[in-house]
Amino acid sequence: MAVVRAKHDRSEPVREAIRLSATKLFEENGFEATGIRDIAREAAVNPAIVLRHFGSKENLFLETMDSSSAMRSIIEGPLEGLGARVVGLIVPGRQKGLEILGATVRASSKPDIRRRLHESIAASLIEPLIDRIDAPDGELRAHLFAAQLLGLMTAFAVYDDEYLLEAPLDGIIALYGDSLQALVTGN
Repeated sequence: MAVVRAKHDRSEPVREAIRLSATKLFEENGFEATGIRDIAREAAVNPAIVLRHFGSKENLFLETMDSSSAMRSIIEGPLEGLGARVVGLIVPGRQKGLEILGATVRASSKPDIRRRLHESIAASLIEPLIDRIDAPDGELRAHLFAAQLLGLMTAFAVYDDEYLLEAPLDGIIALYGDSLQALVTGN
């Protein structure tokens, strides 16, 4: 008697291999320079399999954002100094990594991409902070924290602000980190 395997038995490891390959390539090459075929080659699958699992490169990118362990560990870490640590994670990749955000924002005219981007931001930034901010308006502060951080990322990724792209990292981290910190701890 033949053994029939459920479709998801093989599907989940393939999906994870694709996600890991995409994460690696997006980090190394940026969003624009990484194609579906590149990701498929890295994951040793057919490009059609990548699209079957994720639908588009933008969706796959959003999936890699959802699993950002670096951001998660910073957000879940101590509240003191959180603003500077978050900015310190985002800013060094300002010329390469933030192009991904720019491409995603440009693709956000598509309702499914916009919804996934909102869900990703809520899951990675807002929800973990809501319960940790010790203030009556903690939920508002968490939403403003995410909005302010996205504002900085947008300045790098979408508006291509050359002054900010070339400004000293320490200055950006200190000044912007302090403004984010005020939302989290009030100081």
